Amino acid sequence: MPVEADASVWRALLNACRLHSATNLAGTIFEKLVELEPMNAGNYVLISNLYSAAGLWMEVRQIRTRFREKGLERHPGVRWIVVKSQVHCYVAGDTSRLQSHIIYASLNSLSTLIKENGYIPDLRLVLRYEEG
Repeated sequence: MPVEADASVWRALLNACRLHSATNLAGTIFEKLVELEPMNAGNYVLISNLYSAAGLWMEVRQIRTRFREKGLERHPGVRWIVVKSQVHCYVAGDTSRLQSHIIYASLNSLSTLIKENGYIPDLRLVLRYEEG
């Protein structure tokens, strides 16, 4: 029995396009996602990251323009960890915690250590900053 694909199936396909650099197919899949979920900011972020990794800056600009025109917002990443049975919540870029200077110093030390041991960061998804 055939089943109609929902947004999660289309999003999985879009993510597969990102993993395999299939930019030609990604645009079609993204438009299907916009039909199904016009206000889902995550879909715009996913296609923008895909185009950015491919160096397609005009397409990135077009997606970001559509994103802004719809009034969508990208929320910072949030992570929860449990340490000694206590849940800690971390928001990307948040420095309001009393221990944030210790946390960031530890992260910088760890980053230096792994680079000294051969780690090479994958910068394909680092976006160019553009005004407007």
